Amino acid sequence: MKIIFSFFLLIFAIAVKAQGTITVKVSNLKSNNGVARICLFDNAAAFNGEGKPVQCVAAAVTNKNASAVFQNIPAGTYAVSVFHDVNSNNKLDVNFLGIPKEGYGASKNKLPFASAPVFAENQFTLQSGAHVQLPIKLRHL
Repeated sequence: MKIIFSFFLLIFAIAVKAQGTITVKVSNLKSNNGVARICLFDNAAAFNGEGKPVQCVAAAVTNKNASAVFQNIPAGTYAVSVFHDVNSNNKLDVNFLGIPKEGYGASKNKLPFASAPVFAENQFTLQSGAHVQLPIKLRHL
């Protein structure tokens, strides 16, 4: 019985170790108010709002910076989106033309001027057991 338990414990440990970590560091926030809403996506549809993110974090803002760590993430292709939720209303505020009033960003800082960030331009690959660091600089319009 001990051998079977030890075997399953070993398999579990190997599976957990095979998963990776993603650290996101967000800069260029205009103030320390509110939170940075940082979300991890594994497909374009979810990134475009037509599905659910893998995980989201409301990160505290300190010295106009924020950070989040996504742990135990399986190997795969991902993209991160972030916005500075200054008033903590859980949404990216926009003006009457649909232009964001709060800072926003994406994993590779590929932000088209007249449209929302695209998954394909901001995707990155997380290898098994790897640690990816993403510096994201928010854009303000």
